[in-house]
Amino acid sequence: MAREGSGHAQFITGTDRMQPKVMQSLRFALQPAVDNISVNWTVPEGVTVDMLSPPINTLFQGQRALIHAQIKGQSSGKTEGAVTVKYRLKDQPVTNQLQFTLKPAEDTGLTIHRLAARSVIRSLELEERAGGADTENIRRRIVELSVQAGVSSVYTAFIGINKDSKQTVKGPLLQRSVPVSRECVYMMAAFHGGGARMCAMGAPAMMKCSARPCGPIQSNSMGIQCDSMSFEEEGEEGEPQKDPLLQLVSLQKAAGCWELNASLAAVFGKTEDEVTNQKTAQVEGSVWATVLALIWLYAYKSDQQDEWQFVAMKAASWIRSQKPDGLSQCVCDGNALLGSQVTEDTLEI
Repeated sequence: MAREGSGHAQFITGTDRMQPKVMQSLRFALQPAVDNISVNWTVPEGVTVDMLSPPINTLFQGQRALIHAQIKGQSSGKTEGAVTVKYRLKDQPVTNQLQFTLKPAEDTGLTIHRLAARSVIRSLELEERAGGADTENIRRRIVELSVQAGVSSVYTAFIGINKDSKQTVKGPLLQRSVPVSRECVYMMAAFHGGGARMCAMGAPAMMKCSARPCGPIQSNSMGIQCDSMSFEEEGEEGEPQKDPLLQLVSLQKAAGCWELNASLAAVFGKTEDEVTNQKTAQVEGSVWATVLALIWLYAYKSDQQDEWQFVAMKAASWIRSQKPDGLSQCVCDGNALLGSQVTEDTLEI
């Protein structure tokens, strides 16, 4: 659906965090995208170019696209070619051109060839899945490409070969029951029809198994399958710990600022008195609280910036609209309180 609508698809599986993926989709929706993409090849006479990759309709900021093409023929004259990519960004036409040689100086191996074959195979698989009268020929072409390039497909697979006899390894599948301790955390995958389902992932020492233990594992030559396990982060007294980042975001006001109170101080690991007593004299409490929130985000949650980027942009915009005095001193005092070294330029205030 996303491909046909020139959009973007997100997949949330296992223990993936939903927040960064939701925010990424939101950024894609709010920022201009590249569209009207065309690729043109300029090659000498006697040389032709076959596109192997499906056409690209849209590219969002931060995305990349790989285009595979096969160059055929031979030219006795020119040995240079060019590929021109044209597209539209913010309603403005853009053109990029890349020069290339038709006679590489060294052997680059078969890596690019296999990537190109994989691209063709995936396109053929999608075409077959869509249905049509030529399904048998498409399937035959998939198998042919897969065998020639050494790339797996839905109709081919790698098999084991005995090194001594050079014969295919054959025999019935063997099953074993492996007991699982309640106190251990395992990473297990169950393979079904070429896909994988993660049912438990390795976790830090502070995380432990919940009340539901893992069931017996049935293992065979195709992989391992187990019942589901669930985990939750717990504090010293068995109470689930709240995510400080989510707490901070929930405390932000609609205007973009924070209020100076005990809940905000708790996110920083401070008391309300500690935060209030260190406040810069020239600024109001809400400005001080908002500066502290921004410093804390940049200093201690930089690895999750995808999740709070818009939160920080709104807060910085609010601070600029207030035009407070003593802002530089406020940032210095905030760093001293939180034990950080975030600059005023980083905060964009």
